Amino acid sequence: MTGRRRTVIVPAWWPTVALVVVCALFWQIGSGQHWWSPQILPAPSEIWNAGRIEYADGPLMEDLVTSVRNFILCWLIGTGAGALSGYVFWLSPFVGRAFEPYLVAFYAVPIVVFYPAMLVIIGLGSWPIIIIGSIMAAIPMALNTWVGLSGVKRVYLNLGKVLCLPRWKLLKEIAIPAASPMMIAGATMAAVYSLIGVVAMEFMVAQEGLGYRIRYRYESFNNDGMYFYIIITLVIAVIMISLLALLPKVLGVGRKAR
Repeated sequence: MTGRRRTVIVPAWWPTVALVVVCALFWQIGSGQHWWSPQILPAPSEIWNAGRIEYADGPLMEDLVTSVRNFILCWLIGTGAGALSGYVFWLSPFVGRAFEPYLVAFYAVPIVVFYPAMLVIIGLGSWPIIIIGSIMAAIPMALNTWVGLSGVKRVYLNLGKVLCLPRWKLLKEIAIPAASPMMIAGATMAAVYSLIGVVAMEFMVAQEGLGYRIRYRYESFNNDGMYFYIIITLVIAVIMISLLALLPKVLGVGRKAR
């Protein structure tokens, strides 16, 4: 008798981890062999040592908490406002068509130009950054919610009306589940734009946060510290995308009917 061939199942995240390890090893070896100038790209070991100093003596935790707090607030406010706007556009197509060109045009406008106006209206602090980041997050969420709800088949909505479902239950039981793939995609894009907006605004105008610390270390010629904060920002982005990738499974989107 021939034995059964055992199938080895490789977790989906292993190739990504393996790629990171290989790149880090190549980076370390290349730095040690002086394939490039350490002023351009320091060795990972040097960046690690700079990170230990930043954690022990620097403002790492304060900046990290500030950026993560601003990002979460931007994402929550942006997704909430965007989902509500998309719902309104769905209920009133005339309003949606009126606002659509302006929402799309916002992608081509550097949002930082609104920062002086936010300073005049609100003043200094984190709120101007949060408002601008929330606007950046709300736009993709509004458009995706609108497209998702508009794609719900009319027969399902008519069935809900025949069953005399109230509007809120029609939305909860039929419209939102049908539009949830697009809405989740919009929430993911909103998170990406929130992080971009927060870090970019901190880099240019803030006095705290990861973006500000990257700029400060760059201006003080501390390349090791600068790369450390860049890597921290990348790690936050990876964690954010990984958590959002679990949303379809948590919410049961895309499950096959039994």
